[in-house]
Amino acid sequence: MPLRRNNRLAIIYRTFLLVNLFGLLPALSAQAATMLTDCFHSIPDYHENYLYELAAVDNTVGDTLASAHIVADGPVLTAACNCPSSIKSTTKIYSATHVGSPLPQGHAANFGILTDILDINVTGYSDSIKSASGTGLFAIHVDTYPSTDVSQMNSDTDNITSQEQTATVCSAQTRPTSVTTPRQFKWNVIAAVLYLKKTILGEEIIPRTIVAQNYSCLSDASITKCPTGTAQQVSNIWLSGRITAPLSCTINEGSTLEVELGTVAGSAFMSPGQPPKGYTLKSANITYHCDDPAAANVGKIKMTLTSDQGVSSGSEGLIAKMIGRDDIGVRMYDSNGNNMVLDGSIDLPITLDEQGNGTAIMQAAPVSTGTTKPAPGKYEGNVTVKMDIK
Repeated sequence: MPLRRNNRLAIIYRTFLLVNLFGLLPALSAQAATMLTDCFHSIPDYHENYLYELAAVDNTVGDTLASAHIVADGPVLTAACNCPSSIKSTTKIYSATHVGSPLPQGHAANFGILTDILDINVTGYSDSIKSASGTGLFAIHVDTYPSTDVSQMNSDTDNITSQEQTATVCSAQTRPTSVTTPRQFKWNVIAAVLYLKKTILGEEIIPRTIVAQNYSCLSDASITKCPTGTAQQVSNIWLSGRITAPLSCTINEGSTLEVELGTVAGSAFMSPGQPPKGYTLKSANITYHCDDPAAANVGKIKMTLTSDQGVSSGSEGLIAKMIGRDDIGVRMYDSNGNNMVLDGSIDLPITLDEQGNGTAIMQAAPVSTGTTKPAPGKYEGNVTVKMDIK
């Protein structure tokens, strides 16, 4: 009987040891990441000039325009960390990336202000040193504008790792013995969604603007977020460019406007450059219609008049030449009798009603171009009316 009691005690004792041994295993295998310090000694600037032609159907308030990968131009960044002695040639080094934007909060949620007309939502990406096209990277969305606190930025681990013996992140003074090739990085890829706060007429210029900033940290263990105080800024991504939209104004319903100036006696031309004596100015009204979005951007529409045959010398651009004749020309006047410049150098004011319709009240008259009276015969000339988007 005593023997059997001892056997039971021995079994219970061994079981107790095994339970405690298994309980200690996780703690014994856990390893804290070693964060490397002072790795990057410059902040590269990357720039992309973004050009996009906007279809008329997409040119309305509230529409969004999404881009594919935007790979900005700029230099590679070389790491030179102050590495501890625990970093060996076989140590694998990982990196994590945070992405933020200094842009102020835009009209729409999760968008920053890019221009008066455009807001932007930016997506950053992980280290692209091995992806010239920007594909295969981890997307990191920017949700807060402005985002300048690294701890509040979205982040992810980079999908590129490397052993020190392949390419070292350590400085020359702290790298493992016999390792000489420095490791390079590049944080230069974004995607963008543009939000139209107003319709675009003609073009919208994007001035050179920082839209994204990347931060990174390096360690000997895989992490998705840099511990507080370990991230360094590793890039500024600048965006500039132009968004163009189609012209949506029609002059005189697309038809040629013909003005009959009538028959005038040669004796009526009393003074050079002046309408004939007793002559009634002829109506040459120019009608036009602008669809949305042009009607909403009337201040950007400019109209000019240009004589196809040129203007008479010494007339200060006021007399349009006629085809095959130098002794007679045509002058034009606005509704208040003011002279109209006919060499394309002066913008005419544009007004539109609620339906996008407008009329420029014009009048025309023949004038002699010299001290002698014009010779008898027909005269004909052309003036081109041009509407531009500024």
